[in-house]
Amino acid sequence: MYKSLPKFQKYDTIKEEKKLKIFSNFYLPVELLTETYIEQNESEVTYSKEEAKSILINKLKEELEQELGENKNIVNEQINENYDDNNVEIEIIYEVLENIGVKEK
Repeated sequence: MYKSLPKFQKYDTIKEEKKLKIFSNFYLPVELLTETYIEQNESEVTYSKEEAKSILINKLKEELEQELGENKNIVNEQINENYDDNNVEIEIIYEVLENIGVKEK
């Protein structure tokens, strides 16, 4: 096999290894290796403080919803903001109720 070089100036390489298996724990000594090159583009975007705040809050909420799944029971939300000259730092603290016990007879 040959190794292809990416046509990008800046790129990220993702390597995946998959072993072939016959049964649940019996693997063959054969692997499938794949390399994927993803181009990286740098761009500078300027937002106002309110725009940056709303974008960050929405992204953090989406991450939390993906992590929690369907059992969402958010009780409280606290947002801490810190503004520098060129940076906005947002910390969101969520209070979530979660069932961790198991019902027994």
